[in-house]
Amino acid sequence: MAHLFVIAGHGAGDPGACGHGFSEAERVRALATKVKAIGGDNVTLGDFNMDYYQSNGIASLNIPKDWQIVELHMDSGVETARGAHIVIKGGFDPDSFDTALANNLAAIFPGRASKIVGRNDLQNVNVAANRGYGYRLAECGFISNLNDLTVFNNRMDEVARAILGAFGIKGGNTPVPNKPTVTPTPSKPSKPQPTYKGEKLYFEYQVKAGGKNYPPVKDLNDWAGAGDGVAITDIAIRCNVGHVKYRVHVKGKNWLPWVDGYNWNDHNNGYAGCGEPIDGIQVYYDTPSDYAAKYGWQKAQYRVSTLEGREYYDWQYDNETHSGQDGYAGKLGVAIDKFQLF
Repeated sequence: MAHLFVIAGHGAGDPGACGHGFSEAERVRALATKVKAIGGDNVTLGDFNMDYYQSNGIASLNIPKDWQIVELHMDSGVETARGAHIVIKGGFDPDSFDTALANNLAAIFPGRASKIVGRNDLQNVNVAANRGYGYRLAECGFISNLNDLTVFNNRMDEVARAILGAFGIKGGNTPVPNKPTVTPTPSKPSKPQPTYKGEKLYFEYQVKAGGKNYPPVKDLNDWAGAGDGVAITDIAIRCNVGHVKYRVHVKGKNWLPWVDGYNWNDHNNGYAGCGEPIDGIQVYYDTPSDYAAKYGWQKAQYRVSTLEGREYYDWQYDNETHSGQDGYAGKLGVAIDKFQLF
């Protein structure tokens, strides 16, 4: 049995993701409170008044190294996106706690193709790994999905016991999935998902900056832009598999409409921009079901640098607003000069 240290995500003025009248910060604090109430002395709660991301709280954490840390969050996305998963340090193998927690939560919140995801772009994941703590971030369903949110609210006691059970703590248990299947149940079981036989996903993108069109870039082969200090004014993005949409925020003005084309001659849908400096970019990718069945659900991962400095901002995943993400790449009020996407 492990001793569990529970961090409730966001807070300290940051509500996290919001949906259907609820905020992520409030909901995960309610869940953490339930975990403590059931787990008793085997559970220690992090400071609810802190945002452990903004304050870099894990860097100053002083707990025994054999304690296990779980950071509670709720995901956000399109209304149909649903399901739980956990995030661990990229390159690390899941331990027995990770596997048990992912399985337990996925039994209550099914829907994600990948129950355990490794990432290297999240501050708390990286800091915990560097300090030698056993850490995982748990996305307990989508607050933007009414079904997931209803399950979260109505079965919170069960969710808490599922978390405790993953760490062998008294009062915990392993939930039984609503539909006991080995793999996630497809929406139409009479029609199996086709086997994807096409090429791997890639993104291609190009920009206009300083009145000039710059060559297209594929994934992370390079960056798009004129270079340091020259503002990007327009951008075009395409993908070879699935569907991508995108939009930009014009500095000092508003967000322009979503587009999904890739053609400088199409001034309505072929690119995003109006010839003026942009300070925000939002990209969203839809994964085809047959591709997801083979490779897992994909997200647009993108970042920018601005005229304010020479360093890139953190990676943004689709339009997510949890784990320190803003829902877009950039800093409103400061023009963008470089862009990368994969």
